[in-house]
Amino acid sequence: MAKVLLINIDDKKGIRIKNICRKLYFGYDDIEKADFGHTLGYLLGESDDAAVTADEDFNDEMLYLVDIDGGMLNIFLAQLRKEKATVPLKAVRTDTNTGFSVYALHRELSAERDAIARGTQAH
Repeated sequence: MAKVLLINIDDKKGIRIKNICRKLYFGYDDIEKADFGHTLGYLLGESDDAAVTADEDFNDEMLYLVDIDGGMLNIFLAQLRKEKATVPLKAVRTDTNTGFSVYALHRELSAERDAIARGTQAH
């Protein structure tokens, strides 16, 4: 099932994003700061490893998109723009990033964003 994890999304924007998810029959979950040290796989119920990694806190908004294919992804992103609910940091689930904590995902996405701004590559 398609699902969206909302990370550091304020209530007002969160309501708009959740309404989009409902219209598209996507599941969604708010991820609390207390859970940022867990892996994304654990937060999705795909891993039993409840280990927690501590890291530097952040306030950037992020979305983690699970099992959303190309066509539906385009529709979802268009709806975010239409509803003025854009989020600067977004990631699609991969085999690699399900093992990342929310903190690690944030570091990766931030590095990519900064590299794009500089016109270079993150890695």
